Amino acid sequence: PYSSNPATPDHTLQVDDPQARKRSHSSIQLSLKGKIMEKLADKSPGAKPKIKKTKRKEEERQRKANQADKLRPPSIFFGDSLDLENWYSCGEGEVSEIESDTGSPRRRSSSAPPRFNIHPLYQHVLLYLQLYDSSRALHALSAIAAMLRAAPSGFVSAISTTSINNTYTPQLSLLQNLLARHRVSVMGKDFYCPISQDSHSHSFRSAMYLEIIISLCLYFLRSYYSAHVPAGPQDLAGNRAMQLTSVEVLTLLFSELAKVTGGSAKGFASFISDVLSKCKVQKVVLHCLLSSIFSAQKWHDQRVAGVNMATVEEGLSEDSVINLSEDQIDSCSAVQAQLLRLLQSLVVLEHRVLLPADEGAEPVILGGEVEHVNPQQPMTSLQYLHGQPITAQGMFLCSVIRALHQHHACKMHPQWIGLITATLPYMGRVLRRVVASVTLQLCRNLDNLLQQYRYETGITDTRPQWMALCIPPDLILTLLEGVTAIIHYCLLDPTSQYHQLQVSVDQKHLAEARSGILSILHTIMSSVTLLWSVLHLADNSDKPAAASAASTSNINLGSTKNLRQQILELLGPISMNHGAHFMAAIAYVWNERKQVKTPVRNKVIPVASEEQLLLVELVRSVSAMRTETVMQTVKEVLKQPPAIAKDKKHLSLEVCMLQFFYSYVQRIPVSSLVDSWPSLLALLKDSIQLGLPAPGQFLILGVLNEFILKNPNLESKKDQRELQDVTHKVVEAIGTIAGSSLEQTTWLRRNLEVKPSPQIVVDGTNLEADVEDLMLTVMEASSFTPSVYSVHALTLLAEVLAHLLDMVFYSDEKEKVIPLLVNIMHYVVPYLRNHSAHNAPSYRACIQLLSSLSGYQYTRRAWKKEAFDLFMDHTFFQMDSSCVSHWRAIIDHLMTHDKTTFRDLMTRVAVAQSSSLSLFTNRDAELEQRAMLLKRLAFTIYSSEVDQYQKYLPDIQERLVESLRLPQVPILHAQVFLFFRVLLLRMSPQHLTSLWPTMITELVQVFLLMEQELTADEDISRTSGPSVAGLETTYSGGNGFSTSYNSQRWLNLYLSACKLLDLALALPPESLPQFQMYRWAFIPEASDDSGLEVRRQGTHQREFKPYIVRLVKLLRKRAKKNPEEDCSTQTLSWEPGHLMLTLYVIRSMEQLLPFFNLLSQVFSSKASSRSGPAYAHNRTDASFPSHKEGHKLESQKVFWSRARQNIEEMVEKDFLEGLIKT
Repeated sequence: PYSSNPATPDHTLQVDDPQARKRSHSSIQLSLKGKIMEKLADKSPGAKPKIKKTKRKEEERQRKANQADKLRPPSIFFGDSLDLENWYSCGEGEVSEIESDTGSPRRRSSSAPPRFNIHPLYQHVLLYLQLYDSSRALHALSAIAAMLRAAPSGFVSAISTTSINNTYTPQLSLLQNLLARHRVSVMGKDFYCPISQDSHSHSFRSAMYLEIIISLCLYFLRSYYSAHVPAGPQDLAGNRAMQLTSVEVLTLLFSELAKVTGGSAKGFASFISDVLSKCKVQKVVLHCLLSSIFSAQKWHDQRVAGVNMATVEEGLSEDSVINLSEDQIDSCSAVQAQLLRLLQSLVVLEHRVLLPADEGAEPVILGGEVEHVNPQQPMTSLQYLHGQPITAQGMFLCSVIRALHQHHACKMHPQWIGLITATLPYMGRVLRRVVASVTLQLCRNLDNLLQQYRYETGITDTRPQWMALCIPPDLILTLLEGVTAIIHYCLLDPTSQYHQLQVSVDQKHLAEARSGILSILHTIMSSVTLLWSVLHLADNSDKPAAASAASTSNINLGSTKNLRQQILELLGPISMNHGAHFMAAIAYVWNERKQVKTPVRNKVIPVASEEQLLLVELVRSVSAMRTETVMQTVKEVLKQPPAIAKDKKHLSLEVCMLQFFYSYVQRIPVSSLVDSWPSLLALLKDSIQLGLPAPGQFLILGVLNEFILKNPNLESKKDQRELQDVTHKVVEAIGTIAGSSLEQTTWLRRNLEVKPSPQIVVDGTNLEADVEDLMLTVMEASSFTPSVYSVHALTLLAEVLAHLLDMVFYSDEKEKVIPLLVNIMHYVVPYLRNHSAHNAPSYRACIQLLSSLSGYQYTRRAWKKEAFDLFMDHTFFQMDSSCVSHWRAIIDHLMTHDKTTFRDLMTRVAVAQSSSLSLFTNRDAELEQRAMLLKRLAFTIYSSEVDQYQKYLPDIQERLVESLRLPQVPILHAQVFLFFRVLLLRMSPQHLTSLWPTMITELVQVFLLMEQELTADEDISRTSGPSVAGLETTYSGGNGFSTSYNSQRWLNLYLSACKLLDLALALPPESLPQFQMYRWAFIPEASDDSGLEVRRQGTHQREFKPYIVRLVKLLRKRAKKNPEEDCSTQTLSWEPGHLMLTLYVIRSMEQLLPFFNLLSQVFSSKASSRSGPAYAHNRTDASFPSHKEGHKLESQKVFWSRARQNIEEMVEKDFLEGLIKT
C-alpha cells in the first residue's frame, strides 16, 4: 500500500491579507512512517518573561512560517517505494492510525495516474509549493539561536518546562491554529481548509516549547522548493540558510540538553527521550544524512557521465520534483558537515536519556555485511528501527561506510572520521562491527590513495580502482590518525587510554571489539607498510624527482617525517600490548610482499624482496621491539600462531614468520645479536620440538648459520656446548628431511634406495608454488608427501653444513662431528648411487654436499670409503655436466689428503692389465674393465693440478703402452687417446717428450685404418654397385678381426683420435714444441700448390700427401654417392684457441668431413703463419672480424688462459656418459 494523499488546493478561497497569502504555505510530504506519539504530561511552567518572549518569537515565526502546497493535478500516485500512511511526518503530535487511513488515496485511483519514481531516501523531504519570505523566518530562528548561545541552561530549562496550555490569549490560540494547519497541509490537505477546533487543538495543549522548536527546526531542515516553483538564486540561498540555521539550533539545543540531563532527575531524561521519539529526531537526521550522501554520489556519477540534468528521467524523479540546485553546487557538503556535528551531539544526548537496551537481544542490522558494502547497491533496504540507539541503526553504519567510500567527496572524510572517533564510547554492542568495518574502509582508502600516488608518479603501471580529485593536503595523515584513534581505543587498556573518557564503557563490548580489530590487524598492517614503503621511495628519490612528483600527483604526502612518526605511534603501543598478533600480521604481510619473479635461483631460503626488507626496517624502527623482544615474540607466534584469515594456498604463518626473522637476523648489528643469545637459543630449542613444516626447519638452520657467521665464538664453555647441542639437533632434523625420498628395500637398516618418484628442482621463490602443485597431485599417496622437500634439504646442507660444523666445533672437538657426518652420509650415498634422470636434482645436491665436506681434512673418515666405491662404480660417469666440477674437487681431496689412495688406483690398473686373457673370462668384459680403470685414472689426473702426478708419469706411460699393445681393441684405444689429451693439459711439455713418439705413431695408425676402411669400401662399391650410405663396412683389419660387429666402437676411436689432433692444433705452439715437428704429416702446410705433385730436378716423384688431404678426398667421394646427405662442402667455423671438433659421438665417418675440410683449408692458406701465437693475432680472416679487435685489446696471456678454460670444459664433457632415462 504505497501511495500518498494527493494535494487538493482550494483555488477559490480568498484571504484578506495578500501578504499573509504569500507567506502562508502548504506542503506535500513524501515520507516514511512512525509510531503513534505518546501524550506528554504537563510540566510546571517556567519563568514568565521568558515565556512571553518565546511566545512572541514563536508566533511571528509561525505566522510567516513555511511549507507551501504544490499545485498539481489531483490524482497523483507515489511509486511503490513510498509508504506515506506509515510514516506521516516528523513531530506534529498525535495523528491516529484511523486518520491516516481515511486520508488514504486509494479510493481516488480510478484513473491511471503518472507514477512517481522517487528514491525511498527522499521520503522525508517536504516541498514548498510557493515562495516564502525566508529572511523573516531566518531572523526569528537566529534570535532563538542567539538566546541559546547567550543563556543556554536557563533557556533550555524554560522551554522544556513550559507548555502551550490552552489559555485564551490570542497569540497562543493563533500558534495552536497554525500548528494544526501545518499538520493538515503536511498530510496533503490544503493549508486553508476549515479545521474543526476540537480535532487538533488538544494535540498541542500539552506540548512544551522544546518540542515545538525541535519539530519546526526539523521541518525547515527537510524543506525544499518544488522544482515547479520559480525560485530565484536568492530564494534558494535563503532556504539553504534556513536549513543550516535550524541544524545549528538543534546542535546547540542537544549539546545543552546532554549537559542538563546528566545532573537531573531520572524523569527528565525519560521526558527528553519521549520528545526525541515523538519528533522522530534520529530518524529525520539519519534520513537527511543518507540522502545527502546519495545525492552527492548521484551528481558525481552524472558529472562523470556528462548527462544533461533535465532529461535524466521521464518520470517524476526526485530531481524533477525537488529543487536541489543549491545543494548541488557544493555536493551537500555544507549541510552534511553541520549534520555530522548535530549527529554527534544527538548520539551523546541519546546515550544519556535512553534506557540501556536489553543486552540479550542482538540488534538486527539491515544492509548486509558492512565489511563488504557495495556502494552502488540501492539503499532501499535501509529502515529506521525504533527503540534502537542511532549507533546500532543500519542506516548509521551504512552512511558512514558509504561516505568514506566516496572518493569524490574526500574533503568530507576528516569530518566523518571525527564523528566516529568522537562517538566510539557510545557505540555499545555494535562497537566491534563499527570499528571493524570503518577501519577496513579507511585502510582501503589509504591503499587506494597510495596506489594512485604510485601510479601518478610512475612507480607502478597498475591503475588504482578509483582516482580521487581535490584531495585535502593532510588526508593521508588524517586517515592514519583516524585508524590510530580507533585501534588504540579498542586495543589499549582503558586505564592507560590516551583520551581519558568520562563515559563508562562495557568491558565485554570492548573485548569483542578488541578481538575484531586483532582479526583484521593483518589488513591494517598491509596498508600501513604500503605507506611506509611509499615514504621510503619518496625519501630516497632525489629532490627534483620529488618536486616533479608533487606536480604530477594530486596527492600530497606532506612531511614524510610526520607520517613516519604517526605510523610508529600507531604500531608502538600495539606491539607492546599485542606482540604476537603484531608479529603474525608482519608475517602475513611478508607473504603478501614476496616477489613473483626473482633473478636469484637455486636458493632454498628465498631471497627477501626490497619490500620485504622494508618490513624489517619498520620493525627495527618500532622502539618497543628490541631484538630480544622480537625473538621472544617470534617464539610465541611459532608456538601458538594467532588465527589470521588467510588463503589456505599460502605457506603456513610460521614459515613466513621465520622468513622474516631470518632477514631480521641478517640485518641487525652483531652486538645486539650477541646480547640476545639466550633468547635466540630458547627460540631455536623450542623450534626444533615444534615439528615445523620443512621450509620452517630450513630457516631455523639458516638463522643458526647467520648467528655463527656473525659471532663465531661464544665466551662461556656452557654456551658453546649448548650451541653445539642445538646445531647437532637442527642438522639431524634436516638430515631426516633429506632422507625422506629414500625407502628401505630390505629389513636391514643400511640398505636404502631412492623412491621412484619425481623430485622438485630447487628454485627459491617458486618453492611454495612447486610444492603446492606437487602436493595436490600426490596427496593420496601419504607415504610420499614429505619427500618433496628432500632436494631442498640436501641443497641447504650443501650450502652451509661444512662451514657451519667447522665453526661450531673447535679444533680439539672435531671428533664429535664424525658420528653426525656418518649419519648424514647414510642418507647421501643412496642418492649418489642412483644415476637415473628423475634423481638428477638430488644427485646434484648430494655431490655438492660431499664436495664441500671433502674440503676439510678431519671429515675424511666419514666419506672416504663411500666416495672411492662410488668412483669405482661402473655407472660413475653417468651424470650431468654441472656435477663434474664437484667430483673433480672430491677426487682431488680423496687422492691428495692421503697418498695411498692414488697408489691403490694405480695398482688396480696394473693388476687389470697383467691378468692374462684367460679362456674362461669374457674378453669383452675384461677389456671394458680395463678401459673403465684407465678412464678413472685419466679423470684423477684431470682433477689434479698441473704436474701434480709428474713423478708417476713413467708408471702411467707404461700402463698406456701396455694398453696399446693389444691390437684391434678400439674401446681401450679410445680411452688411451682421451688419456693423451688429459696429459697434454696436465703435464708440462718437457715431461711429455718421451710420450710423443707413441702418440704420433698411434695417430698415424688410426688415420691409416680410416684410409684403409674407406678404400676397401670404395673397392667393394666398385664391384657391387653404389653402396647404401650407412652400411657397415666389413673389411678385415690388420689383425683379422672383422670391424662390422663393433663399428660404433671404431667410430668412437676415430673420433677420439681426431680430437687429440684437434687439441694439439688448438693449444699454443710453444706449449707443444714436439708436435710442431710432426704437423706436416697430418695437415697441409702453406705452400703454392698445397702439397700436390711437384717436379723436382730430374726426377718425377710423388710428394707425400698429409693424411688429412688423403682422407678428405676419399670422404668426399663417399659423401657424393649419397646426394641427400651431401656434406662434402661443409666446413666448421674456426677460432684461434678453440677446439673445432665438438661432437661427442658419430654415427658415420662422413660426420668428420667438415672437420677435415676445415683443416685442409685453414692451415694451408697463405695468410696463416706457423710461428707462435701470431696466427691467433694475425688471422685477418673475414669470418672473424668480431674477435680481431678483441685480441688486440686482450693481452696474450689473458687470451690463452680463457682459451684453455674453454678447452678444459670441452674435454671434461668427453668423460660423461649421460643419465639413465627412466
